[in-house]
Amino acid sequence: MAKILVIDDQESMRSIISQMLRDKGHQVTTADDGEQGLELFKQDTYDLVLADVNMPGIDGFELLRTVKSDHPTTPVILLTGVNEDAAQYVGKEYKADGVIKKPFQIEDTVKEIEKVISGRR
Repeated sequence: MAKILVIDDQESMRSIISQMLRDKGHQVTTADDGEQGLELFKQDTYDLVLADVNMPGIDGFELLRTVKSDHPTTPVILLTGVNEDAAQYVGKEYKADGVIKKPFQIEDTVKEIEKVISGRR
């Protein structure tokens, strides 16, 4: 079981992702924007952070940079509904551990998340 922080400004996306992860036995905490996500991240330890790229205020790229600068070994997967190429490029530049394109297939997403989590252990 992994402790996962899911950050997305769309409630429906947070709900789908968190339920999918809970069904696989993971402990999930959610945040509805980057500011709240960073506050939660600073208060606790997570095995994985899933962050939407496009959010108001602190976006996924800024969140990724902050998480990696404070805790370089914490895996971060970016979620994006737009411009996958840009997300892949910036994700690699800032050392994202994966990029998941929305809309996504649940099983493919679970496999990607499990791969990242198992690589950390």
